[in-house]
Amino acid sequence: MGGDPKAHETEYNDEDDVGHYRLNLSDAQLDEVARKLSLPNNHRQRLGAGDRTPPSDGSIMLTYRGRYVRITYKKGQVDKINPPDLRYQG
Repeated sequence: MGGDPKAHETEYNDEDDVGHYRLNLSDAQLDEVARKLSLPNNHRQRLGAGDRTPPSDGSIMLTYRGRYVRITYKKGQVDKINPPDLRYQG
């Protein structure tokens, strides 16, 4: 296991390097995704740096070294980032 993060469009089962997507993440959301995937800084900077747009309504799953994050979009904006961060639950 290892290498670069991968993005999977769940509706089309398409797989691409995550750098191809413009993920429309705010800085806080970018930090959250990078933390959940335990990404090194050089990979974190690549999240959302691509030219391919995410689905307007739907989701993309990002995987990296056995970890995953699913980003769900509504009207082109991030609606949810799953799984939840378990560190903050009682």
